[in-house]
Amino acid sequence: MPEAMPANEAADEPGSQPDVGRGRRAAEALTWWTALLACYLALASTITLTEITVGAVTAAAGTAAAIAGRRALLPTGPTTGADGAAQRAADRAAARRSLRPARLLPPLARLPAQIAADTARVTVRGAGGGHWTRPAVAPGPAARGAATLLLSASPGTYVGGVDPDRGLLRVHRLAPGPSPFERRLERAGLIADPAPGRAPAPGAPPDEEPP
Repeated sequence: MPEAMPANEAADEPGSQPDVGRGRRAAEALTWWTALLACYLALASTITLTEITVGAVTAAAGTAAAIAGRRALLPTGPTTGADGAAQRAADRAAARRSLRPARLLPPLARLPAQIAADTARVTVRGAGGGHWTRPAVAPGPAARGAATLLLSASPGTYVGGVDPDRGLLRVHRLAPGPSPFERRLERAGLIADPAPGRAPAPGAPPDEEPP
């Protein structure tokens, strides 16, 4: 008579556990799509089949962008069990250290002047050229999100990618060097100069490694 397999070994067999990660991804996509479609239809003057179709397609595009942004800003480590709890605790502690509201006041005070200066530069010289750089970013999803938003708020810079595993941003900059606003972000502890030898060649795309 064959021996019964212990319960804990049976639970470890492939396929015996439901794919929790896949279910969560599907639930996230469905939640985003439903919310965006509802918002679109709420703003439509009349709800017709055409409006529903356009809203569904628009909501799908928005869902893809939202999920891509969330995956870029949040780390891809474990989300369940003891490892997941430790990761979430570490992220919260890092966010408390790196993103205190008082530290954002000096950069925010400088932002309007930087927007005006970059707008004048683009008007006179155009938006062509520039170069890519990879500044380090403070740990934690909140710090990464704040740095991404603030660096993309002015016409002179925008964030083209986020590498949460290595703690780097991929930033396109029109000016040859850091702006006064970027220096304020550095003093606030949100970003730091790229490591020596990490600066890419001028005009390199965001995913190209420097020579």
